[in-house]
Amino acid sequence: MNALALDTATPYLVLGTLHSERTLRRGRAHAETLVGDLENFLVWSGVEPAELDLIVVGEGPGSYTGLRVGLATATALARAWDLPLVGVPTLEAVATPPQGAQVVWPSRNRFGYVLDRPGAPARKEALEALADADCRVWAAPPSGRRLARIGLEAWYSGRKGAEPRYL
Repeated sequence: MNALALDTATPYLVLGTLHSERTLRRGRAHAETLVGDLENFLVWSGVEPAELDLIVVGEGPGSYTGLRVGLATATALARAWDLPLVGVPTLEAVATPPQGAQVVWPSRNRFGYVLDRPGAPARKEALEALADADCRVWAAPPSGRRLARIGLEAWYSGRKGAEPRYL
């Protein structure tokens, strides 16, 4: 099974399959560049839409506009190519927390999203409250290959559709 993953929840546009990925810093320009970047990625990775079995989209947490661009594009691709769609939390594709530690994705207004363990929902916490906790702060983009793999696992476990998680 082959999955195409995309994520627009962060300042990075993340595209991936199980075997290739591309991460592009786009800031707030996802809407302007996503379709062209996606076309270039498919050519670069040698994947034809007819070879795809699943569309995976990062659900955030992220900004309203950033998430909407990714979700709308992923939904349109799934419908146009007659493929199933599954969403996965962006934080799960960023990092797997080490045993006993938490991963914190910093957001605006001195808050962060905390992932205690893979598969658990992220929770919003004030960064001040986490100062003494055993945490790792991550600002790196998600991995496109990891997003595709997590999406396939979610699909096999019965998850369907996507639900945005706004900042």
